[in-house]
Amino acid sequence: MVKKIPSRALAAQLAGRSALLAIVLASMVSGAAGASYPAPGTYKLQKIEHAASGWVLENSTWMPRRLSSYLKGRITLFSFFYSTCTDPTGCPVAWSAFEDVYQRVQNDPQLRGRVRLVFLSLDPRVDTPERLSLFADNRRATQKTIPWNFLTTWSDSYLKPILEDMGQSASRELDESGKPTAVINHMLKVYLVDQEGWVREIYTTAFLQPDVLMNDIRTLAMEEDKSKQASSK
Repeated sequence: MVKKIPSRALAAQLAGRSALLAIVLASMVSGAAGASYPAPGTYKLQKIEHAASGWVLENSTWMPRRLSSYLKGRITLFSFFYSTCTDPTGCPVAWSAFEDVYQRVQNDPQLRGRVRLVFLSLDPRVDTPERLSLFADNRRATQKTIPWNFLTTWSDSYLKPILEDMGQSASRELDESGKPTAVINHMLKVYLVDQEGWVREIYTTAFLQPDVLMNDIRTLAMEEDKSKQASSK
């Protein structure tokens, strides 16, 4: 049986882990510190597939929206997560990368207002809109410059087609008696989606470097600028 943690206690617990996670993640990426990457705009990101468009929830169980409404109109980093995940090579890695991008976009006047971050929970039974609002509340002040949306679904049955459309596998770990536990096994994937809803890149843990993410985001921004200039002529 999943142990229920009071929402605000959970938020405090996650916040308390941040220092430890920072140390773990820093050691993971230190090998890439001296790496060089292609300059933004010197390469092209191909259109891989259209992003999924299932029903999701954000602030209320009574106000569903299409996932596609969060994956169009801005350059978007999207990933699956769940709030009780403690695997240091899983959700915390995505959190760290998203936090880094969040800060960099905030400090870049050419990108502010053009980028969005989206997390969709793999555990709708625990991650209700109310619970996830605790994370979103901390980012209300920057909603216009770089929104960070925390989404969930009504149930696993609504989540399943989204997972299938995005090519994301996820399954609950079983205990010795064969009963599901609170642990959800999944390969970490982060999707870069352009403003038209096309997935342009998919990152796994090994390639989830902030410098790579930012270069790819800037490449899409430059592509959009060129397209607007061409259409205005």
